[in-house]
Amino acid sequence: MNRQNTHTGPGHAQTDLRVRFAPYRPPDISLKPLLFEVPSITMDSVFTGRDWLFQEVDAHLNRGNNIPNLGVVIVGNIGYGKTAIISRLVALSCHGTRMRQIASDSPQASPKHGELPLTQPQPAYSTGTLGGGSCPGTPEMRRRQEEAMRRLASQVVAYHYCQADNAYTCLVPEFVHNVAALLCRSPQLIAYRELLLREPQLQSMLSLRSCVQDPLASFRRGVLEPLDALYKERKIASEDDLVILIDGLNEAEFHKPDYGDTIVSFLSKTISKFPPWLKLVVTVRTTLQEITKLLPFHHISLDGLEENDAIDQDLQGYILHRIHSSPEIQNNISLNGKMDNTTFGKLSAHLKALSQGSYLYLKLTFDLIEKGYLVLKSSSYKVVPVNLAEVYLLQCNMRFPTQSSFERALPLLNVAVASLHPLTDEQIYQAINAGSLQANTLIALTGNLVYRIATIVPVKKNSLSKAPGHGMLDWEDFTQRVDNLAMFLVKRRDGTRMFVHPSFREWLIWREEGEKTKFLCDPRSGHTLLAFWFSRQETKLNRQQTIELGHHILKAHIFKGLSKKVGVSSSILQGLWVSYSTEGLSTALSSLRNLYTPNIKVLL
Repeated sequence: MNRQNTHTGPGHAQTDLRVRFAPYRPPDISLKPLLFEVPSITMDSVFTGRDWLFQEVDAHLNRGNNIPNLGVVIVGNIGYGKTAIISRLVALSCHGTRMRQIASDSPQASPKHGELPLTQPQPAYSTGTLGGGSCPGTPEMRRRQEEAMRRLASQVVAYHYCQADNAYTCLVPEFVHNVAALLCRSPQLIAYRELLLREPQLQSMLSLRSCVQDPLASFRRGVLEPLDALYKERKIASEDDLVILIDGLNEAEFHKPDYGDTIVSFLSKTISKFPPWLKLVVTVRTTLQEITKLLPFHHISLDGLEENDAIDQDLQGYILHRIHSSPEIQNNISLNGKMDNTTFGKLSAHLKALSQGSYLYLKLTFDLIEKGYLVLKSSSYKVVPVNLAEVYLLQCNMRFPTQSSFERALPLLNVAVASLHPLTDEQIYQAINAGSLQANTLIALTGNLVYRIATIVPVKKNSLSKAPGHGMLDWEDFTQRVDNLAMFLVKRRDGTRMFVHPSFREWLIWREEGEKTKFLCDPRSGHTLLAFWFSRQETKLNRQQTIELGHHILKAHIFKGLSKKVGVSSSILQGLWVSYSTEGLSTALSSLRNLYTPNIKVLL
């Protein structure tokens, strides 16, 4: 047998050695953090006020072992800045560079390379300037507040955002896995990372599969107990307590399972096992703060505008910042070309009263003023929207001046509000066209019986892009429609789209009594389109897709009232539909996640 010559010259020898000896790669952590993206936070977002809040949080978390406190709940109505507060702390923490992933690249944002979002602008007020003297406190007080905020941020070792339109962020297994992945990437917890590398069974315990099977055991044995042991061995050298941030506990309630925990009930069960030096800072909406009653935390409210002067000053500072930083705003709010302290004071008081404490209302209203859509040339301010719902109504009236222009966008919005997670443009396009299937195609994909059922499913006018069998929406037309929605459906870095803010998504599907119902969407039609889309896939559905198909069939009420017409119960019809589309119904029903957190309504 010929032996290969391994030395045919200096150059070849060097090449062979490089091929023969691969570089050493140290073992790495297999846990991967979730890639959050918050559309309402952009790279040019600024952060004003809330110094008092950071100081209060810091005081309650770091008040000594004599009076233990395991955490703080920040309570506020929608749009009051809870997510911005959490994101400000993340931006200043050891995970600050991840803010470039969290912040959105929205069309409205102007990228600032090298900077992180939610920076604090320099005060634009001083004695003798517009609104001067509105910022309370001595320089020493402001210095202490700044120190409290930065000390608090330096204690942050993990964070989690719950987002209702991204179901995975609301599930307990993903929460446990994400928190563990971020903890082992924190410089304060190098010893924890080294422990995971030395003991692969701990990583296995924290795998997503293990977290689905038993999240309580994974969190206790994979996170809490190892951290406590390392601290007692003095391998965690942090002098301060450490903090985990969780935003939007109320959002996770939207995906409450029939069996198993939501994130807040999971925390209620595990908080007693937390080491006393590991604290939580969580946020929750005012209307759902009851879900946090079992958490032994200090509560801080953002709602008391009339009772809390600090909140009033926060809003005042934001109003000053927007006016001082924009000549367009100054021009559009000045009366007779003049803007003095009296005029400013009246406008500021009017906007604060309408906002009731909502930063989001102020931001969107000033955006409209800056772009010239609102020009305040009268001291009565009658053109100013009176609440967030009216802001959204005005935005949609400008974007969709006619009923037909909104009807062109309606199928996209219906699909977006119905989806369990953000979709790409291609996926939205396919879902809309799923309502345009030719008869022979639908029969081939779902079976003759399901086709017969699908053709008599009641669907509202204009809820589908085309009537079934009446042609397809072409890509160019679709891109025009989706581009027109870009300010509402923000494109994320992974190519999927997400609503710009949870409040806008809610406004599209629900109105308070007495509010105008214009621009309401129909989630049922979106679920119908998504059910058709899943059935139209070229390959059979996998386990997760099968369960998702069942979810959309159920939410669409596809078989409501059809039992008498076809002589078969709705549960059998649903089972037939799903069975024609899946590679294995039994396999899907016995999937790990469905066994441990089943959706009973879908199964029935």
